[in-house]
Amino acid sequence: MKQLIEDFGKEISHAIEIGQNTSFVNTDATFENILVSGMGGSGIGGSIAYSLLNDQLTIPFQVNKGYSLPNFIGKKSLVVVCSYSGNTEESISAFHLAKEKNATIVCITSGGELQKLAIENNLNHIIIPSGRPPRASLGYSLVQLFFVLKNYHLINESIFNELKETVNFITSEQNAISSLALEISNKIYNKLPVIYCEETIESIAIRWKQQLNENSKMLCWHNVYPELNHNELVGWREEDKNLALIFLKTGDEYIRNKYRIDFNQSIFEKITDTNIHIIAKGTTKLDKVMYLIHFGDWLSYHLAIKRGYDPIEIEVLIDLKNKLANTK
Repeated sequence: MKQLIEDFGKEISHAIEIGQNTSFVNTDATFENILVSGMGGSGIGGSIAYSLLNDQLTIPFQVNKGYSLPNFIGKKSLVVVCSYSGNTEESISAFHLAKEKNATIVCITSGGELQKLAIENNLNHIIIPSGRPPRASLGYSLVQLFFVLKNYHLINESIFNELKETVNFITSEQNAISSLALEISNKIYNKLPVIYCEETIESIAIRWKQQLNENSKMLCWHNVYPELNHNELVGWREEDKNLALIFLKTGDEYIRNKYRIDFNQSIFEKITDTNIHIIAKGTTKLDKVMYLIHFGDWLSYHLAIKRGYDPIEIEVLIDLKNKLANTK
């Protein structure tokens, strides 16, 4: 896992090459909505893509994480089915439902049943490298989503110019990110992390949670501003030194949310003495999002090592998939 995290910049660069070398046909359709369907490490790319592109998109964009599809999906829908293995049963189910609804379907996968279905149905699809944990392939899946949207004329090409600069930025910051993540891991390895951020980057908090779950074998939860100030804040009553509060920030938070965070901090400090603020570096939104993603990946790795776990191992998930495979 360590090498895969270190190669994040190279992964993004390779993903750009793959997207540039993949040809799409029949891309002049007009859509009323976009749906990205995928689970876990394959699905989080859709959520992050929306966080980055919502100021460009002019039609609704939704992420689907399950077996079914929203009722609004139809022939005017673009459905992107993402499954790293190509065999994720929820994604295969979504594929068949999208086909029944005559939606335009694009597949992003490394192979498996999804690649087979894409070829059999003459669908546009992008093949990414196989043999990696899906959660360590975010660079591949996220960048391909950009290419899908660009190929269907739903976004412009500016994101790709930014990506190349972001690769250089992340590479230059990598040692500092890993060092700070190691320092923080020593403070929270035996605590329950609580991850808070502004709602505009909730996808990053979800990514952190997923990485801590799978790599670090830790439970945690997340919430967002301002929503948490309408409910969860009331739950902060009793002192609990086992909680580790982590704020993810871009420095671009809405001014009213900044006031909320400052007020909340005075409450949280009475509950736990572990209050950590991670402020993204970078000059663009893409820089800051990728910085926080990379930081979370390194933190999850250091926590796994500190806690004595193999960050690659996910035996319980494999057991569940095997159980489901034998259940009709």
